[in-house]
Amino acid sequence: MKLIIREYLASLKERKELDALLPDLLSQMGLDVFSKPDVGGRQYGVDVAAFGSIDGKEKKVYLFSVKSGDLGRKDWSGDAVQDLKPSLDEILEVYINGHLPSKYNEYPIVICLCFGGDVKESVRLNVSKYEELKTTDRVSFEEWNGEVLANYIEDYFLRDELLPKESRKYLRKSLAILNEPDESFNYFKKLAISLTNVECEEPKEVLRALRQLSISLWILYAWSRDEDNLESIYYACEFSLLRAWKVAVPYFAGKKNVEKNIENTLNSIINLYHQLSDEYLQKVVQPHVGNLYALSSSINSHNSIDVNIKLFDILGRVAIHGLWSYSYLSKEYFLESELLMEGIRKQQDIIIQLINNNPLLITPYKDEQAIDIFLAILFLSINRSPNDSIYPWLLNMIHSINHQFRSNGMYPNNLNEYYEIIQHPKSSDKSYLEEVTQGSILFPIIAAYAAKNAFGDIYKKVQEIKQTHLSHCNFQAWYPLGDSEEHFYSNTFRHGGVLSVNSEIIEGEEVFLKALESECEATEHFKQLSAVALDIEPIILLACRHYRIPPPLHFLFDSRYR
Repeated sequence: MKLIIREYLASLKERKELDALLPDLLSQMGLDVFSKPDVGGRQYGVDVAAFGSIDGKEKKVYLFSVKSGDLGRKDWSGDAVQDLKPSLDEILEVYINGHLPSKYNEYPIVICLCFGGDVKESVRLNVSKYEELKTTDRVSFEEWNGEVLANYIEDYFLRDELLPKESRKYLRKSLAILNEPDESFNYFKKLAISLTNVECEEPKEVLRALRQLSISLWILYAWSRDEDNLESIYYACEFSLLRAWKVAVPYFAGKKNVEKNIENTLNSIINLYHQLSDEYLQKVVQPHVGNLYALSSSINSHNSIDVNIKLFDILGRVAIHGLWSYSYLSKEYFLESELLMEGIRKQQDIIIQLINNNPLLITPYKDEQAIDIFLAILFLSINRSPNDSIYPWLLNMIHSINHQFRSNGMYPNNLNEYYEIIQHPKSSDKSYLEEVTQGSILFPIIAAYAAKNAFGDIYKKVQEIKQTHLSHCNFQAWYPLGDSEEHFYSNTFRHGGVLSVNSEIIEGEEVFLKALESECEATEHFKQLSAVALDIEPIILLACRHYRIPPPLHFLFDSRYR
């Protein structure tokens, strides 16, 4: 396990990775962290500062200057301001004398050279001589290299009473088979469940569990990045974020330090998810999205079903990333600021290119792909006319679906098993069609958006499909109920309720839209969901995408998505 941690530490970047891990580690060791990284502000050489006793020894002030990887000559004293020696000089000359809180003036100070690798031999003598010359009665130096950090992580994060041997086994197996993303994720999923099944409601137990989950995610992320394979960590991060939300949210807005630390640790998992999503977009999607069929070809399968399923999965990932960005940025800037909307438009353009250059995205093979379509529609609706992007996409889609029904082709179905989907359609008999299309969330979502935006031709085509091919099918919309908050983020049990809208669709846009809106107004449970109440609604949409839950139609009637 220590070798795994060493490799993980050596791969971490200095900013937002190693310096983000360190405060949690120090807190777990019992120290009081009184200064954390502040990118853009003056830190006078100190990245992290903490006070307390380590392993029962004398209480001291620990001042950390953090660097990534191995420490070489160039990192020690090159031409950059961020080199380690200038940072140490600034700690000695400025921070200790003018920036250290006065309540720590009587305590010994340890300046810690912190890096994920080792000190290279080419600079070892320089570092040792510097430490020898600058050591005083009050100020001393320690090197927190990869070995030291790995020992502390193993002792304070991964000891048996905090991370059982069974959980360690899951982590090792998840790392060992990264080239098999589904299996790797399944092992990490077991790890995440074991850590977040917190029986005790003591906040310290919850904090420990979340920190364990966070460090495990970072280890998987570092290894996945080295292997240039982000699939396993993507699913693991989605799942872990949802599990973490469920156990952390009862402690939000608490005033005690442990409750604030719970919220901070959850935010670190959310930030990792954002970082991973951004990296996925840049590495996997953007290089191919601008060229016809390029992304479809990169899926590397001759089977159109594989390509179709993966394309809709990518569509959902890009859309949820955009919705997260919008939610986050709109809290940082004025809602209509040009800075916000420029970034949103660029991400919207990626989705439009994705759809235009990959024609399979007009032919959903599975009814549940309505979830990914819904997310894309929602994101493309932000401060943008639907006529130039959503309308032509849905129009082509509904005509393509109609053709598939008429020709007994790959029409949307309720099949879940891959071996069943590749045999679809097995038969042209009406009994087979009725068996595999018993219910639909796809057509009500298309019809709802068409009705809301006066796309009469699209709406009429949905009516035609209903009457001609799917008179037996239960068109339905899903709504959260009182039991949804308990099960939404862990998917431990079926929850929510269904509104059947078969006759309403036939009666016309007005009747259909009124039925949906009335149900949204009557179903107050949506507003009571913790993610909605705390104004972090993308958590709901993430749960829908990950667990394949139909998205609540409340979002379609939200003024922010028009």
